Amino acid sequence: MTKKKKKRCLLIVHRFYPFMGGAERLFLRWAQELEKLNYRVDVFTTNVWDNDFFHLREKRYIKQTKQTLGNIFISRFRIFHPPNKNNLLKLFSKLPIRYLKYIIGFPYIFLSGYYVYMFYLKLLPNKYDFVLAGVYPHYYLIYPALVYAKSKNIPLLCVPLMHFGEPNSEESFELFFNDRSKEILARSNLILTQTKMEKEKLVNYGYDRGEIIIAGIGIDEDKVVGGNGTRFKEKYNIDGPMVLQISTQTHDKGSHHIVEAMKILWEKKFNVKLVLIGQILKDFEDYLHQQKANVFENTIILNYITEQEKKDALDGCDIFVMVSKSESFGLTYPEAWLYKKPVIGAFCSGVTELIEDGINGYLTPFGDKEMLSEYIVKLLANKDLRDKMGMQGYHKVINNYIWQKRLKSFNKVIKSMK
Repeated sequence: MTKKKKKRCLLIVHRFYPFMGGAERLFLRWAQELEKLNYRVDVFTTNVWDNDFFHLREKRYIKQTKQTLGNIFISRFRIFHPPNKNNLLKLFSKLPIRYLKYIIGFPYIFLSGYYVYMFYLKLLPNKYDFVLAGVYPHYYLIYPALVYAKSKNIPLLCVPLMHFGEPNSEESFELFFNDRSKEILARSNLILTQTKMEKEKLVNYGYDRGEIIIAGIGIDEDKVVGGNGTRFKEKYNIDGPMVLQISTQTHDKGSHHIVEAMKILWEKKFNVKLVLIGQILKDFEDYLHQQKANVFENTIILNYITEQEKKDALDGCDIFVMVSKSESFGLTYPEAWLYKKPVIGAFCSGVTELIEDGINGYLTPFGDKEMLSEYIVKLLANKDLRDKMGMQGYHKVINNYIWQKRLKSFNKVIKSMK
């Protein structure tokens, strides 16, 4: 009796486990689901830990190039940091070679080992049933995966996680929707989106509705709940209200604006602490260097922490804030809702589908520190309103964003792969 050949898939993403940002959690859960469906999963990713390591060689990276999680096999390719990197790669990207435009054009990231290995794979008999690749704007990863998939006549599933920016604004749109991104979308067999809004935007730009699937990110309630807010507040000597942000700390995530909004409250003698959790990028580090003592007296900056301490912070906060313009979904809002906390976000991409303004939280124009401070004051002054909004958010998560429900669409797509 002939032994049935094990199915295999290739996942490509800019960062992967053990880093646990939103995209990384999504791809990890999909990899685990594929493993359950009897796939061997190969993950190709970079060695980046600090997001700034994509461009700054002095930042942190993951030294372990190979790692195995059951039937999930992780290969990390090293970011190459030549002298005068940006100018050098910018020059090469102008050469009349199509491939170079994709792999070393803006944002000027170079993975020499990855390109060599993808070329080597093309010379071998086909190893994979399909390729799942993301996320924008990491075209230097996705385009070689597309070329490989086409050479082997296997499906490429593209996961762009599109950031369409603020309503009626094209400010950050070009990074995610340009000639390179459009071609990758057009040549992909399927496009997996996170929200209806992301799908409808792509349909409006002419992409085939039938080839766009709302796969969606989800959340495991049992892995998020279990925090002890009292323990967190005692550890950090917080004796009053607490406003929390969990994200990469950078301008586009609204980190500067939450501090500026809180400064308005502190000037009015509000006894409220701000807690910022997440890796600090250079722009926010430079911003902090310019701040006065009262910011540091009232702000707790934690960078990386354990999952348990993150849970404790979510349980201990009164309001969760992430006024980002750079979100395709925003996984931390549902996490805060599982603790029945009100949230404040910015009018941005899929966040407007997630947060119902005035129902389960508030939305502000990106950068509007005055409106943000007003909403924080309003929520701090009204516990009934906080509880009502938090409960509305909780029900939205339970009814719509639990992984068991969200995986149905993904499983249907995978089972259609022949």
